[in-house]
Amino acid sequence: MTTPQPFVFERGPEVKRHAPATVRNRDAIAQALAKLLPERGLVLEIASGTGEHVVHFAKLFPALTWQPTDPDPIAVASIDAWRADENAANVLPAMLLDAASDWPMTHANAVLCINMVHISPWAATVGLLRNAARTLGPPEPLCIYGPFRQRGVPLAESNAAFDASLRQQNPEWGLRSVENINETASENGLRLDQIVEMPANNLLLLFRA
Repeated sequence: MTTPQPFVFERGPEVKRHAPATVRNRDAIAQALAKLLPERGLVLEIASGTGEHVVHFAKLFPALTWQPTDPDPIAVASIDAWRADENAANVLPAMLLDAASDWPMTHANAVLCINMVHISPWAATVGLLRNAARTLGPPEPLCIYGPFRQRGVPLAESNAAFDASLRQQNPEWGLRSVENINETASENGLRLDQIVEMPANNLLLLFRA
């Protein structure tokens, strides 16, 4: 059994950061996104982390413009370094953004959030849903990827161990239930459109405005 590990930024001399899970999951995520994203427009990525996902997706979906964000200045620097090295012309400069706060942008054609919900306080998920509802118009998508709990579905042993590890590191972290996320989404005017099963016991939740 392999227990996933959260990616936590630590200060160091290198600017570009690398998250091993990115290479493992990026193609499966891209395959799912190909069926969900609009053909053109602006994709707002929340909690972009190292920036590896966004530059990879930008190559695969060149007609889309990508706006990466992260609340950590170290991550923002890494994103911009990946963007420069990959010459990703359709990736905008990274923005410093806390998902829980009010977002400055007024509209995006899609919102994407990968592996944030379980390694952040619940307030970040609430902010993600609240702001996405305000930022998207019908039927534009909010895509949330990661490990989740789901009523009536046994929790995989690896996810149970991961959840315990997260809660030990920070009591405000941990796997969230699809039902709790959906309830909060509904309160903000979003509807759960699809639950896409992904490799390694992950899910992609698709909400629409």
